[in-house]
Amino acid sequence: MKIENNWISETTGEKVEAFYEDIDNFSKLPQEKIKSICAFCYHDGRFVMVNNEGRWEPVAGHVEEGETDEEALIREIKEESNMKVLKSFPIGYLYTQGQDIYQTRYFCLVEPFGPFLADPDGGVTEIQMIDSDKFLDFIKWGESAVKIKEQCLDIIQKIN
Repeated sequence: MKIENNWISETTGEKVEAFYEDIDNFSKLPQEKIKSICAFCYHDGRFVMVNNEGRWEPVAGHVEEGETDEEALIREIKEESNMKVLKSFPIGYLYTQGQDIYQTRYFCLVEPFGPFLADPDGGVTEIQMIDSDKFLDFIKWGESAVKIKEQCLDIIQKIN
């Protein structure tokens, strides 16, 4: 199912046209166009949110040169939350039309390496664990946020 997901860019002030599609396998996406990841991390019955430059959001970041999106997923989760990925589940992607790029999105079971101290890039200043009933208070992406929450809760139910 495709969900339109448009917004005004904070940096350029221009309208960004995109869509979210829920899929559970990224093998058919053009790998060279996957530029970032987004991880809905879950530990001990709660979701992990990070305060990234004053905005609460899920863990997210860019795929570096020579890195797969799965490698970026593991690296970004460690850098931004000091957590280890135990298992990841592809749930969908965001395609930004004007830029012709993809962001893969995952639900991840994680556990802490230890307490969160600092993001090496300096963007994330703190993390917070939230209950699922607060998910939409943090992820304000309209219909796609509702769909992503639904997908995450379905996976949690299946693995329990």
